[in-house]
Amino acid sequence: MLAENSAVKTRYVYNFDELDRAPEGPCSATVTPRRLISGSKTLATSKATSTGAVITGERFHVALVWKPKGTGSKIHTHPNEQFNYVLQGTLIADIDGQVLLVPKGHVVHIPAGVPHSHVSTADQDVLFFAAKDTRYGITGPAVDGKHDGPRYLPGFYKPDFGAPGNNQWDVGSDGLPEPQTTNQSGRKVRYVYNFHELEQILEENCSAKVIPHGNLSNQTPSFAGALAGQKVRVELHHIARGSGTKPSSLPYEQFYWVRKGTLVGEVDGQRVRVPELCVLHIPEGITHGIATLPDQDLILYVVKPAGH
Repeated sequence: MLAENSAVKTRYVYNFDELDRAPEGPCSATVTPRRLISGSKTLATSKATSTGAVITGERFHVALVWKPKGTGSKIHTHPNEQFNYVLQGTLIADIDGQVLLVPKGHVVHIPAGVPHSHVSTADQDVLFFAAKDTRYGITGPAVDGKHDGPRYLPGFYKPDFGAPGNNQWDVGSDGLPEPQTTNQSGRKVRYVYNFHELEQILEENCSAKVIPHGNLSNQTPSFAGALAGQKVRVELHHIARGSGTKPSSLPYEQFYWVRKGTLVGEVDGQRVRVPELCVLHIPEGITHGIATLPDQDLILYVVKPAGH
């Protein structure tokens, strides 16, 4: 009989609610328990208010990140690229001389080396799923080189942010802040995408390659759209209830994040059950098969290499 999650020899399923400490036993990936994503001990020496646990494989970091309303990160950069998929609330992105709103269900793509900042709107905390390649760590340094607290909207300063007023992002007459990044690309580029609108290849300048809705894989009975960057590709799959794939192995690593429903399947000869908001990690070359339950559809967010 195949073992259930609690008895597997190697852990492949990760529940972010339980990652306030590293899981016991062998794991398929490295887990950094929940903390300030910047790695700082206090907000006064951090560049952001974001907290979350990070799961790191051979090629990707993934994290479920919480950002309190009215606060966020100073302008920073990192030499790896990132896709942030918003689950709750709305992010304000400052990138390439633009201020862009990233509401629930949308993805913001940050190419490697592009200075940027994310702050939650004043009305609600933001929860988002982050995926980055492992050319660098999960976070990068502030462009001004100062460790003096996070960025915040007027009225959201707290004493543990550092000196008051240092990193306040003032709001203009239209209710949005003015961009403080510069237009390094020399043109207007799309960085924010709505998976539900990826019906065709976009004609405008895009930071990522858009793959319109369709059956993206002969192995997966799903309808999906995808975005491919330089190193990272993300896909949002809608898989019908009662369907699945035969066990197979692939020559690249993948993370399956369950957005809605429950994923069941087999990984390396062991049964797995992946509830909503949990992650299944599939290392390179590991035999696996996935399926849905007979009474519910599955929405699955997949992180994989851009070349596949």
